[in-house]
Parts: sequence; structure tokens; C-alpha cells
Amino acid sequence: MQRFANLQVDVLKVGHHGSKHSTLPEFVDHIQPSYALISVGKHNRYGHPTKEVLDTLNERGITILRTDESGAVIYEFTEGEGTFFKFIP
Repeated sequence: MQRFANLQVDVLKVGHHGSKHSTLPEFVDHIQPSYALISVGKHNRYGHPTKEVLDTLNERGITILRTDESGAVIYEFTEGEGTFFKFIP
């Protein structure tokens, strides 16, 4: 955060399937994403994503896309605009 003090992003790819320490509130506040993508298996034995990570994202009004709920998530960017597509298996 010190090295990239002005970094802001539109989409955050949440690390380590949304484990407890993967997405600290201070980091989320720093980058201010509009969307968060969580790659996670359905009914995984680790309970990912954790409640803490989901709370951090929800409290900030960030739209959450999860592969365990939405299947494949694709982002298409054309002609200056982007759109998310979900492909539920």
C-alpha cells in the first residue's frame, strides 16, 4: 500500500479463496474496488470464503461474485465498457 499509494481498482480478485486473512479491511479501503471475485469450490472443507471476508466486502457495498454460486465468471471488455457474465454449470 505504501509503494502504490494511489492505486485504485475496479475488480479485486480475492486471494486464497477468501480465507480469513486474504482480504484485510485496510487493503480493501485502500484500493476501493467495486467488485470482488472469489474463486472457491462449493461446500469446500475449509469453509471459504470466511464470514470475515464477506463482511468486509459487504460492509463496503462491494458486489461479490463467487464461483461456488455463479459458476464460471467471465468479464468482457469491448468498446470502452465491461460486463460480467455468469455460467452456472
